[in-house]
Amino acid sequence: MLVRAFLCLAIAVLAGPATAQVAPAPATNWFRVLTEYGTQIGHRSQQVTQSAEGRETVSLQELLLQEPGDPVSRAASQTVVTEDSTGRVIAISDYSQTGRSWTRTTAKIEPGRAIITRATKSDTHTTTIPLPPGTRFDAGAGLLRNWDGKTILEFRNFSLDAQAVERMTIEPAPGGAIRKRYDGDQLRGAARLELGTDGRVTAMIQPMFGSRIAIVPATREEALAGHPPFRMFATVMIKSPVRIAEPAAQGHIRYRFGFRDGIVFTPPETGEQRVTMAGGEATVDICDSCGPGLPTDPAFLADARRATPWLQIDHPRIRAITGRTARLKIGDARKMELLTAEAIGHLGKIDFTGHYSALETLERGAGDCTEAAVLLAAFGRAVGIPTKVVNGLVYSRERYHGVSNAFMPHSWVLAFVGGKWRSYDAALSTFDSTHIALSIGDGDARSLTAAGQLGSLLTWQSMAEVRTR
Repeated sequence: MLVRAFLCLAIAVLAGPATAQVAPAPATNWFRVLTEYGTQIGHRSQQVTQSAEGRETVSLQELLLQEPGDPVSRAASQTVVTEDSTGRVIAISDYSQTGRSWTRTTAKIEPGRAIITRATKSDTHTTTIPLPPGTRFDAGAGLLRNWDGKTILEFRNFSLDAQAVERMTIEPAPGGAIRKRYDGDQLRGAARLELGTDGRVTAMIQPMFGSRIAIVPATREEALAGHPPFRMFATVMIKSPVRIAEPAAQGHIRYRFGFRDGIVFTPPETGEQRVTMAGGEATVDICDSCGPGLPTDPAFLADARRATPWLQIDHPRIRAITGRTARLKIGDARKMELLTAEAIGHLGKIDFTGHYSALETLERGAGDCTEAAVLLAAFGRAVGIPTKVVNGLVYSRERYHGVSNAFMPHSWVLAFVGGKWRSYDAALSTFDSTHIALSIGDGDARSLTAAGQLGSLLTWQSMAEVRTR
């Protein structure tokens, strides 16, 4: 499951628009976090402290969650942005916690670069990324104050959550604007901004799997008012238009999607997924050999073999686990099958509370489909097989957290074996034609949350089994 996508996305959203609403003097602003039906699921606050040395903005956010039969859980986060006396951002930090799981990410901003450190109970990793000239840290909030409401704004923005510099655009929309986030040319998220007469953001509406989250100003009493916990699983599941029989799932299925709010994007293609765009709709064909596959040039394959902060393939523990498989005189496809079983064996406990790296997953011995995919991708790369992590949807006929016959968030792995890209699913042990890919990455949080946003932009037009005579 990609439940962590909901938590990360909600926390990122809460931290996003605040700089457009802060007062120049020390103050605390309060906000309610609402579902699209107006039900409160959490709150946020923001306090700005000004001094001779500069300014510090502290944003706190909390969501109240509970699934049937489970205790109430609080997903909390604190984001701190520090500026010097000239208004230049010099540091950003974020601490998030759900239950006993916590993550601390800090970024030291220096001329031309950001030094990012991510720490959990089981791992600490530091990486440095370049900051091109003109990189912003406010998601374009400062540009909106002099915006004419007609032109398209385009800029680069540093994202601590993504640990990257993203391309952003702000486009005119009735009553406000649409802010889009890109990884290269690939759409990674979109949010609707409601603007006041002074160009400040008065509210933000963020799509998520099957739902939308709104952040609106409130009094302290309104923000902190008691409310029932939010059922996340039932919200992120998308009811299937039809009940899919097992033979159909093993064959060829054709999906047709429209797009909400006119935000059109092209889903990725894999070895099993082919996408055709026409008339503002996407036709997605999924079968064993439907898709063209990912690129196979040497540079792309080399990139799919490298270590990342999420796939620590050079760590001695990962090398020790995969060493025996690496030495076997068998084909890469067979190696991936063995590594899939190996990954499953290291997830002794199902845990939906976080999104963790491969090394963190080994330390914890727990996780869900996202951790299973990250671990399998790391195992593959450790033995020299190019791998990528796919995030999207998968179908479940059985009742799951009170919902049956539905598509749910899911993650799996693409591996380049036998001269082509093939899918491997460590969480479900098998891949079928109900796996709909929405984003492809290296197990990073940005790709995970992107799938959550993109999935909510789809409108299901039709779904049919394609049979060969």
